[in-house]
Amino acid sequence: MDVQLENEVSRSPEDLTLKAKSSHRMHYEAQVEVIRRQLGDLDEIRGKLGLSQRKICQLLMVDPSAWTRWMKNGDSAPPHIYRALQWYAILREKLPGLTPQYFIGKDPEVLHQAALQRIQIESQKRGEFEEAFSMQSLQLENKLQELLSANQKLMESKVALEAQVQDLKAAVLHNRLGFFLIAIGGLILSFSVYWNFLR
Repeated sequence: MDVQLENEVSRSPEDLTLKAKSSHRMHYEAQVEVIRRQLGDLDEIRGKLGLSQRKICQLLMVDPSAWTRWMKNGDSAPPHIYRALQWYAILREKLPGLTPQYFIGKDPEVLHQAALQRIQIESQKRGEFEEAFSMQSLQLENKLQELLSANQKLMESKVALEAQVQDLKAAVLHNRLGFFLIAIGGLILSFSVYWNFLR
């Protein structure tokens, strides 16, 4: 047996963990931490996806004993497991009809067609909702235009009424002056008639 291989075999697990990590390994572990913050630990992710331990192992194509080992060792799954779960979570968000059965079912073509049907129905519902929403938006916009037009007409009527009020005020003032002059003229006339009468 090679001396280097003998040394590797004779090392304890503690010695192996103390071995210097490569920059790639440290980078992957940092990405795993980011995914854990986003999605939670392995068991939380499994719960969010609504999968049993057996189903998530089928989805990830790993032996159930590996999952049990990862759980015992405090989420010590390889980085690619976290990445696969992250991708699956993103796929489920983008394609709401996608279920684990699509990946772990016995007849992928049938499941593929069923998933496509669900996605098509979901897309149709979204299209109908968007169409109804745009119709309501258009109706609201038309009502708003009508209200703005009515408001503009009210403002124009107000300006016209204010102009008529000013005209009426001017007419009243003019009529008062005319009445005053007529009254003065009447007094002068009656005074002169009275004066002539007294003579």
